[in-house]
Amino acid sequence: MSCLNLMKAAFFCGTVFAAAMLPCSAFAQPQGATTTPLIQVKSRSMGPGNVLTGLDVLKRDSFKLLKNKKLALLTNTSAIDKDGNHILDVLHGKPDVQLVTLFAPEHGLYGDLDTHVKDTKDSATGLMVYSLYKGARPGYPDPEQLKGLDAVVVDLQDVGARYYTYLAYMGKMMEACAKAGVSVIVLDRPNPIGGLYVAGPLPDFDKIGDITNYFNMPIAHGMTMGELARMFNKESKINCKLTVVPVENWTRNMYLDQTGLRWVDPSPNIQDLEAALVYPGIAMTEAIMSMGRGTEKPFHVFGSPVIENPEELIKFVEDSGLIEGVKLSPVDFVPTGTLARYHHGEGQKCRGASMEITDREKFDAYALGQVVIDYMQETYGTRMKKDSKGNDVPTYNIWPIRTAASAWVCARTVERKALKDTLDLVKNQVAGFLPIRAKYLMYPEPGQEAAKLPAAE
Repeated sequence: MSCLNLMKAAFFCGTVFAAAMLPCSAFAQPQGATTTPLIQVKSRSMGPGNVLTGLDVLKRDSFKLLKNKKLALLTNTSAIDKDGNHILDVLHGKPDVQLVTLFAPEHGLYGDLDTHVKDTKDSATGLMVYSLYKGARPGYPDPEQLKGLDAVVVDLQDVGARYYTYLAYMGKMMEACAKAGVSVIVLDRPNPIGGLYVAGPLPDFDKIGDITNYFNMPIAHGMTMGELARMFNKESKINCKLTVVPVENWTRNMYLDQTGLRWVDPSPNIQDLEAALVYPGIAMTEAIMSMGRGTEKPFHVFGSPVIENPEELIKFVEDSGLIEGVKLSPVDFVPTGTLARYHHGEGQKCRGASMEITDREKFDAYALGQVVIDYMQETYGTRMKKDSKGNDVPTYNIWPIRTAASAWVCARTVERKALKDTLDLVKNQVAGFLPIRAKYLMYPEPGQEAAKLPAAE
């Protein structure tokens, strides 16, 4: 899903969707398809399971929720059912389902554009596609675009991180719909990294509401899009008429490869589950570190032209005693191409580490990101150079990560405060968020009963 200002939304979500949606002839038809699909999505099986997405539930229930409504759809390539059919194919031609308008987040409906996207007519469906990634108020539709609608259906795949921007596009659509008197229907999907991991600092207050900091919550929120929608609606006092079509048969300890659902790249650089697992931590450093965009393994590596000794970096991480469940190995790489454009280290040799998760139950993505930042400040942040005016400035400045982390985390790191103390303070922030989060959880942990929720609120 998403990028060129280092402080802007797309920086954290990814760049072009790199063939996630391809012409109909590119792949075999999805399972269960009887006609040539409008949109063929490249997806792959991850193993057995019986979880149903909100889209699957809607389909099973004969689309009763949508009948006799004038609808818009906020979606992209990630909205597939359990058989790999895209939502536009699932809804197309269904009796009493009147889909009249499409909205697209960053990178457009097909995810193939790496700039602010223009409104366009979709050639496959003939529908108008309004881009929410443009203009003076990114994320918000124009009021005129909502006129005459009964509801906006939202189907987007999140990856469990505050700065992954799809949740913000959903929230801003909810705000606009509340003002326009239009209902919002969220088709829920599992959090691919599970629903238990909550970690990382809260954003700075002056950043809340931004595309990468839509709500005051930790980096890893451990929620689904439907749960987030319920929380946004009440806690931010949006008060739109909201219906969440829930996932079925999912518990919070389940990763996506345990659900039976198919994998489709939610953004071009999140190409597998392991990349999603590291994203809520190491991506925090992306303003000052390459994540391997433009290489064969984005978000499996990190590094910088500044780093001189990858082995020293790895030893620092290991000696911290704070990181388990991941194996780091020295690596060199050169980020190139459109996926690396405007990112740290573009076209330069970056030295750093590859990441191989060995125990995802023990792995703490946020802690890894924080330890790496600590190393960079200790090793390179105190070296000075002359700027264009002859002033002494640090060779390596960690402050650009403020948007993803927070100012106080940056300040403590620069001041060389104890790393463990910083992590403990972050855990205190997480503890303060958990009671708020708990009010909106829809899915149980193992051994718990599922929450009994109203169909609409």
